[in-house]
Amino acid sequence: MPSGTDRTQDDALSEAVDLDLDRKREILAREALLGRDDWTVLGLRPGASAEAVKLAYFEASRLFHPDRYFGKNLGSYRGRLERIFHRLSEAHETLTEALRHAPPPRTTGPPRPASARTGTAPPEDARADERRARLARHPYLASKARAGALVEEAQRQAQTAPEKALHLLDQARALAGGQQKGRAPAVEAEAKQKLASKRADDEMLSGNDAARAGDAATAAHAYSRASELDPHRADAAYEAAWWVFKAGGHLAEARHLAQRAVSLRPDHLKSQLILAEICIRMGMGSVARRHLEAALKLDPRNAEAKALLRQVR
Repeated sequence: MPSGTDRTQDDALSEAVDLDLDRKREILAREALLGRDDWTVLGLRPGASAEAVKLAYFEASRLFHPDRYFGKNLGSYRGRLERIFHRLSEAHETLTEALRHAPPPRTTGPPRPASARTGTAPPEDARADERRARLARHPYLASKARAGALVEEAQRQAQTAPEKALHLLDQARALAGGQQKGRAPAVEAEAKQKLASKRADDEMLSGNDAARAGDAATAAHAYSRASELDPHRADAAYEAAWWVFKAGGHLAEARHLAQRAVSLRPDHLKSQLILAEICIRMGMGSVARRHLEAALKLDPRNAEAKALLRQVR
């Protein structure tokens, strides 16, 4: 039988909020550490350097700062994020202050290898191994390697989980001191485009629901939002133009959307017709005629195109 803690966590994971399951788990896992020591709260081992403390705090802040989720429905997770960020700030301040007043480390070097004492040089392989080990411990190079691994993982996630990919890129940017190099900008563009496309799909579904319910204003808003998120989507541009026009919205906005639909799909009869009708309403007879003629080329017997054409002759 599950314990009370297990039930509480299961309830939190199933809560309907604007967070994916992985992000919920990350927040709950960090919240569970808040009563531990400052090192653990920041995800560090005791004795880490001041630079490591700063970097850990910066990374965690980018993930757990409540402002990162502005405008989202967070439910109980808003309070969790606020508590986490407050505790992170407290741990960072405490450790930074302690390290600032800590005595400097002893500067005595390690004992020389036996080969150095006897005057014989260590084998070349040993020197190479030592050099690689020293470089691996270098904070900058270690951070750079980790940032590269995060970018690689983001590239793998860009198409299927774009939000996760963008989060990984944020972490990589933090490790790189706020810079984006190599493949990171291209991966970010790909992830943002995919995320916008997914959100456009959601807006199209909302528009379809509103259209079936006869709610012209809501349909117009949803379809317009879909077209804004994905400007290359012809069906979104057409539906947005039609519903903005039918809802009595701004004619200039409707014409802009209809023109986008025609530009994306010149062979779409309905896009040509709605653009022509909008132009007639705006007193742009010659422009309307051009689109009606294009519509009749697509369907010479189209009654709607013939009727509209009689209005501009």
